Amino acid sequence: MPYFLKVIDMSPPGHQAASIEQGDTGRVVEEMLADAGFVLHERGTVVVVNEWPDVATAVRALAAAGPSVPAIESVGYDAFCEALAETLGPLRHPDLGVRIASEFGWVAAEPAHRDQPEN
Repeated sequence: MPYFLKVIDMSPPGHQAASIEQGDTGRVVEEMLADAGFVLHERGTVVVVNEWPDVATAVRALAAAGPSVPAIESVGYDAFCEALAETLGPLRHPDLGVRIASEFGWVAAEPAHRDQPEN
């Protein structure tokens, strides 16, 4: 969460609003699937863990992530990296490095009307 909050904080106002509204992405995806004729079978979440040996490597990796682009364009690469390093610094464990766990949602669906095989 600290990474996304920092990205939102440094992004232009239009991107800030869009980033905050992405919390409703699951509902939007399910509506799109239904509109396209799919039937939802299951939904869930998965935790994805990213680990880096140090803050500098974490900053470099996260600066390369798509969500960082609007913030970098807004404040500049060096200012972005400096602010992100300050944000990630307290998350660093001296023996383990930096670890960030993120939860992502998923859905499983199939077409509502599957073609029946011919006999």
